[in-house]
Amino acid sequence: MSFWGIIGLVLLAVVILSIIYAMFHVFILLLPAALVIIGIIWLINHFTKNDENKTMHSDSGPYDWNNWSQNNETRPKRKKVRDAKTKDVDK
Repeated sequence: MSFWGIIGLVLLAVVILSIIYAMFHVFILLLPAALVIIGIIWLINHFTKNDENKTMHSDSGPYDWNNWSQNNETRPKRKKVRDAKTKDVDK
């Protein structure tokens, strides 16, 4: 490779690295604004969400297991396990 080829590659690398540096510099400058926007969106979501989730337990699903006798038709049917064997885990 000739001397001018090496100089061309170095200049190309300098241009590419300066563009990458400028992009990251802009991202770092926009980071505080992005954090403020994220905080505002979170606050809006926190104070405007419906209270219907507060009445449900956190582990409850679409079925009300405490009241399953009244809505037995919506309760999922499960088959009994056949030929199930358990094995101790060696430590």
